[in-house]
Parts: sequence; C-alpha cells; structure tokens
Amino acid sequence: MRWRLTLTYVALLAILLAGFGAYQYVALRQSLISSRVMSLQDDMTTARALLAKAGANTVRGRTLCATTAGVDLIGRAVATTVATTSGHTVAVIVYDRTLSDIAQTGGNTLPRLDPARLQRALGGTRSSPDVIPGAGGQDQLVVGFPIRTGVASGTVCGVAQLSTSMAPVQTVLGDEIALLTIGSLIALLLALIAGVLLTSRALRPLQRLTATSRQLAAGDLRARSGVEGRHDEIGALARSFDDMAARIEQSFAAQQASEERTRRFIADASHELRTPITALKGYIDVIRRGATPEPKALDAALEAMAREAERMRVLVLDLLTLARLDAQQSTHAETIDLATAVAHHLDEGVPGMPAQLDRQLQPDVLASVDRNALAAIIRNLLVNACKYAPGARQQWRTFTQAGRSYIEVHDEGPGITAHDLPHVFERFYRGEKTRAREEGGSGLGLSIVQGLARANHGDVAIDSTEGRGATVTVWFPAATGQAPPPPPPPHAAQP
Repeated sequence: MRWRLTLTYVALLAILLAGFGAYQYVALRQSLISSRVMSLQDDMTTARALLAKAGANTVRGRTLCATTAGVDLIGRAVATTVATTSGHTVAVIVYDRTLSDIAQTGGNTLPRLDPARLQRALGGTRSSPDVIPGAGGQDQLVVGFPIRTGVASGTVCGVAQLSTSMAPVQTVLGDEIALLTIGSLIALLLALIAGVLLTSRALRPLQRLTATSRQLAAGDLRARSGVEGRHDEIGALARSFDDMAARIEQSFAAQQASEERTRRFIADASHELRTPITALKGYIDVIRRGATPEPKALDAALEAMAREAERMRVLVLDLLTLARLDAQQSTHAETIDLATAVAHHLDEGVPGMPAQLDRQLQPDVLASVDRNALAAIIRNLLVNACKYAPGARQQWRTFTQAGRSYIEVHDEGPGITAHDLPHVFERFYRGEKTRAREEGGSGLGLSIVQGLARANHGDVAIDSTEGRGATVTVWFPAATGQAPPPPPPPHAAQP
C-alpha cells in the first residue's frame, strides 16, 4: 500500500510536470519566434529607410514602381540592403506584384512562402511567420514584408521574403528541454523518496493496528494499538479499533464470568439436591429392610422424608425461577397497590413468623410490576427474615419517593457481618452454612428477589450492621391510575 500510494503520487506529479513543461516549451518557442520576427521587422524597416533615402536622392519611387525595370531595380536594391543591414544572417527573396521572384540573396535553395501568405504581404500587411524546412535539414523562419516606395503609405511594389535559420531558437529550446527533463527527474526522485518516508510515517499506525490484531487473534485481549493524539481518519480508525478490542475483552470476561457462575451454580445445585435425595434414599432403604416396625418410628421416618421432599421441591422451584430470570423471559406489568399486596402475604404468613409485626403500610402506593414476581419477592423477604432472625421483631413499610414505589422490611435480628454483606445476593451463598442447611435454606432467596426486581425495572438494596438487625429495600417504578381489587383474604392464616 505504501508503494502504491507513493507511485500514484509520483505519477500524478510526473503528469503535472509534463504538462507544465509542454506549456513552458510552447510559450518559450512562441516568444523566441516573435522576438526573431521583430528582429526581421527591424531589418526590413532599416532597409526601407535606406532605400527611401537613396531613391529620394536619385529617382522618383513612383516612376520606378510603375515600370518592370523599375520594380526589378527596387527588388535588387531591397535584397542587397536587407542582407547588408542584417549582417548576412538573413536570406532575401524579392517578388514583384505577379509574385515572380526578381531578386534574391543566399542561393537558389531558399524556402518559399505559400502564395496565400505572399498575397497577404502584397496587400500591404506583413504575413504570419512560417517555419519551413530548408536545405541541409535546418528549419528556416520565413516572413513576407510588403515593399513600399516613398513614404510608409506609398505604393506596394512587391514582397520581400526574409528567412533566417531556426538553429539559435532550436538551440535555446533544446537547452530548455534538457533543463526541464533533468529538473523533472530530480523532482520526481525527491518526490519518490519523500513519498516513501511520508507514507511510511502515515501508515505506521496501520502497521501497529495490524500487529495489535495479530496479538488479539493470538489470545492477548489486553493488546491495544496505542495510537493517540491523531485527529485524522487513521486516528478515528485506531480509536474505533481500540474500542472494539475493549468490548471484545469485556465480552470474553463476561462470558468467562458467566461460565464460571454456571459451573458454580451447577455444582452448588447438585450439592443441594444431593443432600435431600441422599436422605430420602437412606430412609427408603431403612423402611425396606424393616428397621422401623413400630408405627411411631415409621411416622417419624415418613415425616422426615416429607420434609426432605418439600425442601427439594422448594429448591427446584427456586432453580426454575432463576432459570427463567437468566432466560430474560418477559414480564406482565400491572398497576398494583404495594400496601394491599404486602398485607395480603403477611396475613397468609409463613412458619416462624414473629409475634411482633409492625405494619406501616402507606395506602395507594402504586407500582408497575408483575403480580407473580411481586408475590415471590414478598414471600422470599418474609421467609428470609423469619429464617435468619427467628422471633425478632419485624417492621414492614411501603412508601413512594422520587417516582419510585418502595417496600422496606427491617428486622431486629443478629444482622449480617461485614464480611458476608457484599455477598448476600450471590447464589447459594450463606454466611452460616451449617445452620442454614439444617433449617432448609439454600442461599437463593435474595438472589431471586434481586433478579425479579431488576426484571421489573427495579432493584433491591440491603443495609445491615452486625448485632443491629438488617433492612432490605425493594423499589419499582411508580404507577398512576387505579389498582385492581385485592385478592380475597386467606381462609386460614398461619401463625
């Protein structure tokens, strides 16, 4: 690409130099010819002045011009006078009015003007110059001048054809061509060198981009072009390339993090499911061997099996919920009164609810949220508070602020340690694993709450100090309008 750009640039420069050289050659040639014609004009003027002076002292010009002998005499006089005046560098042919040559100097091989140009001179106007090949291969510059006798407006007696060699003009033109050729070659050589240097410097960022792309292809996702400070097209390309590389790195990092989460999720899910399955299998084996003949022992075994089955059912439902969140399934937002929804689920209750339950549910706190997602969020918050702060006083609030509708639950339990607090929304994370497993916890409750809240364009936050309880706040976009009627109250509320 560097050589292609350089050679294209040099070729364009060569065309421009050739055009300029051709123009300069034509202009110089025309100028030299015009200068030479003016010199011939001066020679003819000088000869005419001398002839007029000589004719005035001898005979009358009109009388000589009126006779053939007089015209012949005038022609010979003009030829001799012009040749003498120009220093023998000009050849002269004199024509009479019938365009018959009557006198000449310089031999019989002189070039001759065409009749049209001679007729123009015979009419009293100098003919246009003409370059005619002469003897010996030398070009001759030929011009026809009218011959007048007496004053400048006297009678035209004939035509004086003056011719001079083009050798001096061609010598000057040849030198000019040589200078132009040498100068153009030097200019093209310098342009070639400068073009290679400039294009190499200009294309250096592209070479860096190529090297960076090879590093990316080899797996070095941190590689960047490092092209900075350029505000041209190459700089824009480099910035776009670096942005693309950064996005690729982020995508691979996100993919690796997702794969790591998936592997950890599968491992944790397998571990959590293995515990109740192992327990169920153990109880079944015991029952098959007849180790529990007494009805009480059998009832205890069946009750334990039921607990493990329920635990496994809840875990599977939680896993399905997380799978739907990961699949980003669409939600069906409705306008729901949060106070009514929270009151409904508190009235239903869950095992282990405290005796002291403070409700500060502000009415008409409307939110745009999926009804099933909201139910799962409230139930998980309630179960989580009852599980990790058993018997502790709870306070539930609903309120609106800055275009958002909030649910806030505060418990006066043991709180969360500073070490565990940053990880509470991670799946299967439990600060007190032994106690949580014995109580049936899987570490998915707050993960589900966060996923459902974000799926409904909201979010969740938790604030806790060890020994001073915990506060969980969930918010959704506030809604306007009228909420649908609440569901019917539960038939039997659990304590």
